[in-house]
Amino acid sequence: MNWKLILSLSGFGLLMGILSVLGLVSKVEGWLWLAIGIFCAGWMGTQLAERRFWHGFLVGLIGGAVAPAIQALFFSTYVANNPEFTQAAAQLPPGIPLRLLVVVAIPVSGLLSGVVLGLLTLVAGKFLYRPS
Repeated sequence: MNWKLILSLSGFGLLMGILSVLGLVSKVEGWLWLAIGIFCAGWMGTQLAERRFWHGFLVGLIGGAVAPAIQALFFSTYVANNPEFTQAAAQLPPGIPLRLLVVVAIPVSGLLSGVVLGLLTLVAGKFLYRPS
């Protein structure tokens, strides 16, 4: 496993977590995640001869879990800078702690991101990898 590559590309999760807490990506967050996923899958697809799925899975797992973890750690700042989160939360039944909702999103987001990025990396590697 190329841990340097995995940890480097997982840094996008940290960046997106910080940007979301600051409220800088609320309108385009989904599109940014898509662009990051395509970039990471393409990069790993060109670099890796084997274990592509697992590399993509680990990058997605770590990056996808770090972003909501940052949001949970800085929850009051996140809520203050993301009014659409508060509006969406108003639709939930009363009594559900919102910070708990974000904490529950950590493993869910990580696993979903991991599977999607793992599959994208697997496909990208089939088309982009050229042995030297």
